[in-house]
Amino acid sequence: MSYALCIAEKPSVARDIANVIGAKERKNGYFEGGGYLVTWAVGHLVGLAEPDEYGFIPQNQIFSELKSKAYDELPLIPENFRLIVLEATKEQFRIVYDLMHRNDVDYIIDCGDMGPEGHILQWFIRQKADCTKPVKRFCATSMTEEAIKQAMSKLRPIEDFSNIIKGEFCKKKADWILGMSLSRAESIKYGAGINVGRVQSPTLYFIVKRYLEVTNFKVTNYYTMKADLIEGFSVFWNKDTDNIIPVKLKDSESRVLDKRIIDDTVQDVVKAGNGVITELNTVKRGVDRPQLYDITELQRDANRKYGYTAAVTLANAQALYENFKVLTYPRTDSRYITSDLQPYLKDRIKGIGTLDKYRTAVSELLSKGLNVDKKIVDDSKVTDHHALIPTEKVSHFDIEKLIPTSEESKKGVTSETLKNILDLVLCRMIVSFSTSYIYEQTSLTVKFPNAFSFTASGSKPISLGWKAVQESLSDKDQFDDDMANTPKDEEQIFPNISKGQTVNIKNCLNVPKKTTPPKLHTEATLLTAMENAGTMIDNGAILKGKGIGTQATRAEIIKKLFDTEVVESDEKGKTIYIKPTSKGLSVIRVLPEELYSPKITADWETQIAAIAEGTSTESVFMDLFIEFIRRKVQEVKDATTSVSFRKEREVVAMCPMCGAEVYAFVSKNDKGKIDFIRYYCAKKCGFNLQTNDNIFLTRLKRSISEAEAKKFMHNKFIALDCIRNGNDGKDGTYKAEFTFTKKDYKDKHYCFINCEPVKKIFKK
Repeated sequence: MSYALCIAEKPSVARDIANVIGAKERKNGYFEGGGYLVTWAVGHLVGLAEPDEYGFIPQNQIFSELKSKAYDELPLIPENFRLIVLEATKEQFRIVYDLMHRNDVDYIIDCGDMGPEGHILQWFIRQKADCTKPVKRFCATSMTEEAIKQAMSKLRPIEDFSNIIKGEFCKKKADWILGMSLSRAESIKYGAGINVGRVQSPTLYFIVKRYLEVTNFKVTNYYTMKADLIEGFSVFWNKDTDNIIPVKLKDSESRVLDKRIIDDTVQDVVKAGNGVITELNTVKRGVDRPQLYDITELQRDANRKYGYTAAVTLANAQALYENFKVLTYPRTDSRYITSDLQPYLKDRIKGIGTLDKYRTAVSELLSKGLNVDKKIVDDSKVTDHHALIPTEKVSHFDIEKLIPTSEESKKGVTSETLKNILDLVLCRMIVSFSTSYIYEQTSLTVKFPNAFSFTASGSKPISLGWKAVQESLSDKDQFDDDMANTPKDEEQIFPNISKGQTVNIKNCLNVPKKTTPPKLHTEATLLTAMENAGTMIDNGAILKGKGIGTQATRAEIIKKLFDTEVVESDEKGKTIYIKPTSKGLSVIRVLPEELYSPKITADWETQIAAIAEGTSTESVFMDLFIEFIRRKVQEVKDATTSVSFRKEREVVAMCPMCGAEVYAFVSKNDKGKIDFIRYYCAKKCGFNLQTNDNIFLTRLKRSISEAEAKKFMHNKFIALDCIRNGNDGKDGTYKAEFTFTKKDYKDKHYCFINCEPVKKIFKK
């Protein structure tokens, strides 16, 4: 019997395909049956080799005595790129390799994701495995039974996608060369660990740019007016759009800076006593409901509402997909679903309605009918995966069973975060199928005898639509950004009035105001900046809808900025902002401008699109890129910018072992909260004190505080109340003294913490 070998990108997709095509028998690393073998990758099985594989200086030696050689050999441009099997997934690669080379396997079916990344990852596997068998392409963007059957019946020759693969391989090679070469050039030149990347560097720049805008912002005092009318509403004047006031008394945006001129105008208005409605317009407007979630929009909402980082949100969505199987594939860049899913939508909504919180909203939605149009279903807007929605498993799903695994917990996943992320998706599913919010918008202008025109606006709901559904399910501040149509402080409902009507002054006030600085980026706004990066550059049209980075990588990129200490959290109230560290500011100072601009990505995408279309070639792209990278590396080497990356460290204590300075390393979790503090000796004499040392967790049942740690180091001992839970009935507390002990082992010094009870145990 002969077989076709299907290779999916992940186990869950392989399982879905296997169930539909009859490969029911589970084997070691694959399924078998019906003339098919179905196996999978585990994310990446194969990647590009490290520099030392080509004879370049290894990364861990670039600051050694080989530093000069490492600097001189830049840029790193391998003659032929090599692929390596990744250590973490080598066992699965061996399974795939053996299956490919089985004599009874006639051809391969590439079941990877449909985007360029999915194509190249599967191609890497086939290349590394020396696969010469025919390959066909499975083309599906969802994993419904119908979609799988249709894709299997319409397999396409892999040659149809060869240009896409060529273009994506160019991008992989260029990213490798740029990252390796320029990171090393900057690091060696300035004696610091500096990471340069096509996406990472512009993302850091967004944070630095916003920080500088906030830091350099100058508050401007300006003056406005408010007139209350006897007829029962108010009108406002904010700036001189009619050019009545002398230019020298205004700023560039026509805001008046002179208080006296506004005081005089207020008196003129009061003295006039009345004005005339010169304009009155009432129109019916609608705000369409928010679309379904892609991962970036989910990350934004989770950050705004709960303060979750992009990485934490992705980890939770991944757990809900892989572990609990209640959500579809989360790493999607689409907010649409495909037509093959449309017949199942009503049942998915009904499934949500089996859960208590959503029962009423779902019942009302079903009674009115689902609002399904091109904003929901559009095959042309789905490439790799459709929007993030619940699966059929949502029906009667037990929310209390949302308990993360130990591996998920390490990524910041908790029962609470799982519930919150699931709730966001379920609420959005209901809201997205609801009707538009319809309201009546009125705007008017009142002109006074002194020629000053005041304005006002107001709205009156006609049909609340999705807005009512949103309010019933979640916080009011979670409305779509489209709701920001009019200034909320000026919203009011007007009495019966008409154009040409005279209105009478009740009072008029000078209302002082101040300009406000922009806010630092949060992860939510940073994700938006990454997504909209194309709007910041002249040639950015090709990035529309894509931006820089991908839905799967943006969270990791932001996390890496924290890990490399170029940015840090700045918590204000419930909001966690992001600001650059001194290192981050210095990195942007020393980088050539082109390296932190989204223009690189836009230029590459333009050229790679030409390769995919067959109007350009790999050699054209690589020749242009290598010329660019040689120029940029030389620019870095020739730069004369004087920047020190030496981190000024605060001395927090004197070493109890040798008397030298003690510094502190603060470890923070994904939410920016302190996990623990590690104190270490500047002379590296062996002294280390960690606030969550196991001896404290065991004896105190807690970490020690920063104040306790400093006291411990200063006095060289500390007495604390410990907790004992014993099987002998002697549960209680006891006083114990913690001290430091120095020990030597194999010519190295080590510091240990001793704990000796000084007061007997007493029962609670």
